[in-house]
Amino acid sequence: MVYLSIFPFSEVALEMRRLIPFAKTGDLWLHGTSIQNPKRFPIASVLNDSELLGKKVDVGFLHFMYGPTVKSMRGQSVAYGFPSPLFNQAWEEWLIRLLQSEKPRIIKYSPEAHDDLTTVIQVMPMFMALLVSSLWSRQNVSLSEALSMAGPPGVLQAFGVLRNLGQPGIIAGIVASHPNTGKVLAEAIKLLSSMSNAYEAGDEEVFLKMAQSGAAILPPKEMAKIREWTDWLVRTQGDLRGGAVCFKFPKEKNTLGLLTRVLSVLEAEGLEKTSCMAQETPDGGCRFYIGFKLDVDDPRVRAASRIIAEEFGAEVLFTEHD
Repeated sequence: MVYLSIFPFSEVALEMRRLIPFAKTGDLWLHGTSIQNPKRFPIASVLNDSELLGKKVDVGFLHFMYGPTVKSMRGQSVAYGFPSPLFNQAWEEWLIRLLQSEKPRIIKYSPEAHDDLTTVIQVMPMFMALLVSSLWSRQNVSLSEALSMAGPPGVLQAFGVLRNLGQPGIIAGIVASHPNTGKVLAEAIKLLSSMSNAYEAGDEEVFLKMAQSGAAILPPKEMAKIREWTDWLVRTQGDLRGGAVCFKFPKEKNTLGLLTRVLSVLEAEGLEKTSCMAQETPDGGCRFYIGFKLDVDDPRVRAASRIIAEEFGAEVLFTEHD
């Protein structure tokens, strides 16, 4: 088997073509790029090369749809697919077994369907992040001050934009190379022009119809689940901003039952919680965010936090201030 994950996109097809003379009969070739047919350097021509087909080399793609800081594949999405039927069906069974051991969400698509779907979940959010951040930079206000003023929903939306910008090279490569970027840009220009005309005319109805259409884009049951999830995120963000304590533990302290022991200290001190969130960090440690009904400056909260720091080796951050 040969697996290639290459960046920038302009080099994928070239490097794969260079390896064709070394292909062996019965091989499986997978490339791990997030675009199946980059605009200027399409990969399909390599995957369908007559020499590979003559040697009965199976070819396809494998797209890990998460960033390098993610520690576990559990719950993450992995897309895969093949441009044509496999010569050896056992390769697909082997690939699925290999991936299933890490418990991700495994989805099979054709290369064309993959690129159509990533238009929605990659190109558009990245385009939006580039546009919004550029607009931010053109305003005569401090973004930090604006975020301090904003409520939890606005903060979470801004955080999503900023997180999207965390890997500028990846964003630039995908937006510049995706086969559907041109179509998205053309549609966006038309929509922005329509919105500009409506604004100049004072036509609120145009914006209302756009909002209503957007709210109805998913079935009601799906929207209800999304609202439930986002409401939870908003409440959690509000708790964190209003008086949560963050307990950070290094890898060697992240042992079975740690959260139970931490919560038992808080129970012993009679501290009521408003929220509790625990998550493993990429370095193997963990982080607990715990919101309290009392202020984080209350002596009982401070005393319990000191106990947790001393007994369990936690670094304590009082999020209202730190």
